[in-house]
Amino acid sequence: MAVSDDDLAHLLRRTEFVVRPNRLAELKALDLTTYAAVVENVLNTSLNGSAPLPDYFQSEDPVSSWDQYVAACNFWIDAMVNKPRPLQEKLTLFWHGHFVSAWWDVGKGFHMMQQVQMYRENALGNFRNLTQAMAVDRAMLVYLSNAENVKGSPNQNFARELMELFTLGVGNYAESDVEASARAWTGHNADWPEYVYTFYPTRHDNGMKTFFGTTKNWNGPDIIDEILLNNAGKRQIAARLITKKLWEFLAHPSPPPLVVNAIASAFAADWNITNLVRLILNRPEFYSTTAKQGLVRTPIELIVALCYYSGLTADDLGASWRAESTGQQMYQPPNVAGWKANAYWLNTSAIAGRADFAQSVTWQLRANHVFDNTYSMTSADAVDYAANFFGIFPLSTTTRTALIDARQTQPGQWAKATNLLTMIMLAPEFHMA
Repeated sequence: MAVSDDDLAHLLRRTEFVVRPNRLAELKALDLTTYAAVVENVLNTSLNGSAPLPDYFQSEDPVSSWDQYVAACNFWIDAMVNKPRPLQEKLTLFWHGHFVSAWWDVGKGFHMMQQVQMYRENALGNFRNLTQAMAVDRAMLVYLSNAENVKGSPNQNFARELMELFTLGVGNYAESDVEASARAWTGHNADWPEYVYTFYPTRHDNGMKTFFGTTKNWNGPDIIDEILLNNAGKRQIAARLITKKLWEFLAHPSPPPLVVNAIASAFAADWNITNLVRLILNRPEFYSTTAKQGLVRTPIELIVALCYYSGLTADDLGASWRAESTGQQMYQPPNVAGWKANAYWLNTSAIAGRADFAQSVTWQLRANHVFDNTYSMTSADAVDYAANFFGIFPLSTTTRTALIDARQTQPGQWAKATNLLTMIMLAPEFHMA
């Protein structure tokens, strides 16, 4: 199937947050007889390099944890906006919302930054390796209480979420499996104040444990390998869970089971995340009308789009608190289940936050005389210009007509330009991913 301009724009919005004209031109120059060439271009995240975290995020700010949080928000948003291949940041956001930890719950911001950096480095790597690294990450050890999981008093938090949310899903394990897993993870701890991961043999329960019907002296990492490598049935279940969740993140909710099963079978063979994404992006269903109309921009994705189109930075926009006002506090998922999609972002307070955000961007842009050039335009031309400015041309007939009518009712040129700028950022099309 040949790739259309609309397909290319959809691919870029879902993998790189926005449609950058230079990226669209780059993809259009490739072989468009199939999706393969454009997908490989998007997957080439090696162009991002492998820079370590800035020194500021390698230790705790001794003066202000809030200043460090603000800097961390700005750092990540700017990376999403400016990386040559933003798919890496998009998937880092996915793993952060899947293997959840939360900044203020963990209590040490630099631990969260190091966790997100680990997700960034493994975003397109091997899922089994990523899961093993997550299990002994300092932020995760604190967030799900494995830091204090010791024999004689096993803590089930991590053991439960490892299966319920991270790999298998509800109904695919028994309570006895949670109990056995919790005992297996005893001794895999991290002590106050630095919470450096350490395995303490004297804190580990060396007794026999029965996990998925096998009785032996299970150790923590063995549990992950039983799920992802050794138990063929659980391996397929885990592959379907991750495939479905990533499809819903990149394409649309409720994917066809036949599509999920076909992709998951290949994913379970080697746990190669790059190939999983490749398979998703090469499916014709990914380019369907259902997919193209299937997702609302999350607040973080909205901030990235506003930064890109306005030319303002994350710091200019106040990303650290604007994301929260629109419903998505950066580095702070609401619970271990992470963020949801679509209707989750469309409640009254979140919509009000988006409107307030748009008005703030308007004042900053108008202070720089952006949209002054629309004074001499007809209402139709001004609306089309505004839509192009924010990357949402062509508008639907309904939206375009409403914006033209609204502009014509404004009392003067300054008001026409100012209010059009706000309204275009509130157009439904701008809030579709």
